Amino acid sequence: MESRRNKDYVDIERELAHWELAFKAGSLPALNFRHEVAPIIRLACDIYVRNPHGDRPAWLLELKEHLQRRSSMRGDPGAEEIASGCWAIISA
Repeated sequence: MESRRNKDYVDIERELAHWELAFKAGSLPALNFRHEVAPIIRLACDIYVRNPHGDRPAWLLELKEHLQRRSSMRGDPGAEEIASGCWAIISA
């Protein structure tokens, strides 16, 4: 029997490994895993852990607010798509 997931805990290393495989397969809209994808995954996990019972619109709003305060040479291509994919996995 499968145990229920603890919504207060997210294995960030497992999430990073999953998304690094997706990046290497070419299925993410990013050019650099370390500088573009990994920070979004870490941020998405942080947003989720701080509000595990929230909803995606609230999480996306927080993501957008955080990204507006960051400086990025390329912007954040695919950030919403990547974060939403992460939330779909960790909130399942």
